[in-house]
Amino acid sequence: MPKKDMDFLQMFNRDINLQSLMNIVDPDSNLLMADEMMITRADGIILQVSKNYEDYFGFPRNSVVGRSAFDLEADGTFSPCVTAEVIRRKEKIFTIQTINRIHKNVITVGIPLFDNQGNLQYAICFNTVSMAQFNTIQHKYRDLQDSMKQYTRELEDLRTRQVKTTLIYRSPAMQKLMTLIQNTANTQANILITGETGVGKSAVAKTIHEISNRAAGPFAEINCAVLNENLIESELFGYEKGSYTGASSHGKIGKVEMANHGTLFLDEIGELPQRTQSKLLQLIQTKTIERLSSTRKIKVDFRLIVATNRDLEDEMKNGTFRPDLFYRLNVIRLQIPPLREREEDIFPLTRGFLDRFCTEYGKNVVFTPRLYTFLDQYSWPGNVRQLENLVERLVITAADTIVDTTALPQEYLSDGHAPAAETGTLAERMDAYEAEIIRSTYAHCKTTVALAKELGISQATAARKVAKYVG
Repeated sequence: MPKKDMDFLQMFNRDINLQSLMNIVDPDSNLLMADEMMITRADGIILQVSKNYEDYFGFPRNSVVGRSAFDLEADGTFSPCVTAEVIRRKEKIFTIQTINRIHKNVITVGIPLFDNQGNLQYAICFNTVSMAQFNTIQHKYRDLQDSMKQYTRELEDLRTRQVKTTLIYRSPAMQKLMTLIQNTANTQANILITGETGVGKSAVAKTIHEISNRAAGPFAEINCAVLNENLIESELFGYEKGSYTGASSHGKIGKVEMANHGTLFLDEIGELPQRTQSKLLQLIQTKTIERLSSTRKIKVDFRLIVATNRDLEDEMKNGTFRPDLFYRLNVIRLQIPPLREREEDIFPLTRGFLDRFCTEYGKNVVFTPRLYTFLDQYSWPGNVRQLENLVERLVITAADTIVDTTALPQEYLSDGHAPAAETGTLAERMDAYEAEIIRSTYAHCKTTVALAKELGISQATAARKVAKYVG
């Protein structure tokens, strides 16, 4: 069985069990729902049926699992076959299904399960035994569908977590960017990453390397802005011994050679001197280098990623950046939006930094809802790097376990950035506090089932609150 299907069944059996389905369908009813259930792939292959399927319908489980629902429809085993209809029509179905082997009519509910791109992934069918309960199922279907939508988001989160990446994000803009990253990671195309200082260009470059087919190779990084113009070529291409005064007597391998069979990342590419721009263009075209003071050509194999916070189109107009080099670099453009334009990322980033620095410094620190509100509303001119530095500072300087806005550095309390006193009605303040409880609890629970258990609420309620406060 494919790993994707195994992951789905494992999560389904763990998180959406029979009891949670019954609670969603009819939490107040005395009627019992028969727990015959069938889970089928989008191509019709049956992945799982309930343990007592044979008791109700006379089918040994191993005679059904692995077969096609369309085959069972064709040979008249099911008439009609609800699973096949769900797959064909890609919509929910409530109907009476005939089980020909036992000449029994049962009320069947068929649910399609889509991914976030709207593609059908699975069909889930379960059966009930009374018209009263059938009417209840119809009445409660919206709750079930909402839960399924939340569940598909959690499944997508699981798949995303399985990708080896340290990026933390939740905003639609970053989700779209991550999709582009995943679609292009295994290509050979050069990538240009743009965005303001501190948005995480280096982190994105490392993510591309980590999820690519070059992940086993080296990741060589150089910041073009921090090197003297006379040293940057030796850092890039290396040199032979005795190349210049102060050079190592043994020579030195350059970053390009270090990146062989891996990824070369040139940060702040807009700072590259024009002479070096010409050599970089030649390197891209030939994939060969010559160390300084050497005539020997060395063949290299690397994936090139560059980044800048400058407008290279303007640099071309000003004559400071070569147009031919720009067009070579700008094959795939990844524009990272500033943090102020992706507020949904502030909370998960803060939690991630807080957990990391608490572990690093051996502290147990929590932020108050008022501090989280301030962080959400702050403009972050320094972007993710500024947020990371602030969280680290607050953890280091924390005198108490609970950190409030009173612990903020003075520069955050001036220039109109001072956090306002808590205002609003009691209901508004309680809603803000509930949002913090749901966010912080869901961050470590990971699923709505675990969240519901920890907070003592129903799974359906947990799903609705996660959709409201977490997104």
